[in-house]
Amino acid sequence: MMNSNANQRPERQRRLCIHNNVLFGIKDVRKSMASVSNARSLLCTGPHHEYPVPKCLSFSLLKVLDAATVRFYEFPIEVVELIFLRYLAFTYNGKLPASISKLRNLEYLIVQQYLSILSFEACRSYLPMEIWEMGKLRHLQVMGSDLPDPSSDSVLFISARSCTKKVLEKIPKLKRLGIQVELALDVPTKPLCCFDHLGYKLESLKCVIANPKVVVAQRLPVSIFELRYLRKVTLAGLGLPWHDMRSFGKLPLLEVLKLRCNACRGPVWRTDEVRFRELRYLLLEDVDVANWYADCYSFPMLEYLSIRHCYKLQKIPLEFGKMVGFGTTRTLKKVELVDCGESVVASAKQIVEERVKLGNESLQVYVKSSADDRKLKS
Repeated sequence: MMNSNANQRPERQRRLCIHNNVLFGIKDVRKSMASVSNARSLLCTGPHHEYPVPKCLSFSLLKVLDAATVRFYEFPIEVVELIFLRYLAFTYNGKLPASISKLRNLEYLIVQQYLSILSFEACRSYLPMEIWEMGKLRHLQVMGSDLPDPSSDSVLFISARSCTKKVLEKIPKLKRLGIQVELALDVPTKPLCCFDHLGYKLESLKCVIANPKVVVAQRLPVSIFELRYLRKVTLAGLGLPWHDMRSFGKLPLLEVLKLRCNACRGPVWRTDEVRFRELRYLLLEDVDVANWYADCYSFPMLEYLSIRHCYKLQKIPLEFGKMVGFGTTRTLKKVELVDCGESVVASAKQIVEERVKLGNESLQVYVKSSADDRKLKS
């Protein structure tokens, strides 16, 4: 598929969109692609391809190469000659070569991995030291990979250890950071010590413990709550006590809070003693909280509440249905319930009814389960 200028000759096309199956099977298509030397963007669509795809990278002026659904078993070395590239995405399990740094204009680098039966270390994708020479790089997403220590020629093996003080000092303007911790491999005593070195401009933080131990609760360092620009936090597997969430209320700009898969542990969460002043979106997913307490001012700016697979939760705080001053119901627009108990659904219905009585009919409640989908609308 070419761009909308269908009357142009193929060699004048600037944007190409190729389905993986066509790219793999038809030689004439690959020959036609080779003739479009002026192309600036190449997008490969379709599901992830399970077989190696012939490389057709004779586009010297290419700026965008999105081949995330194409699996490469060897690094496509032709890529490093595309010196005008600004966006590069592909699927590859091996080691990136040092020559990747030749892409001086690259702003987005995304390297995905495919499933492999090889050992953990054998299928790791490593980043070369030269990654620090790519001055225009704004977005780096390399699954299962490690940042090299900028002070040595070695490459670290553990992703959490990659976030050392020396590494993070190289990216003081970092705004988004995702960390996956392997407890069996990372430092067992303080796996979250990397948070002590985060730049103050960080806006989005995601921390996932891949193999959490139910009996071991992690503790977040105090330094996290000094990140005054933090707007989005996603946690999973940490097993934090619920009272630790009070500290997140101190973050003045926090708008999104996602607590997934044992992020917090315990039967009671009291938010009636804390204010999340700017929080717009709250997600609770696969956490074991049973009793949740709140008041009308706990979430004064909340717009979207999502509760998924929280099988022990008894109900949503009925305070969400009250209208007091600039309390929660002034802003709450949507509640999503996925595979929750009937008592939780009943409390949501009660909240909707309470709001209708008070003249507020803007709240929508969506109830989803493996059996059916329902919508309660005030």
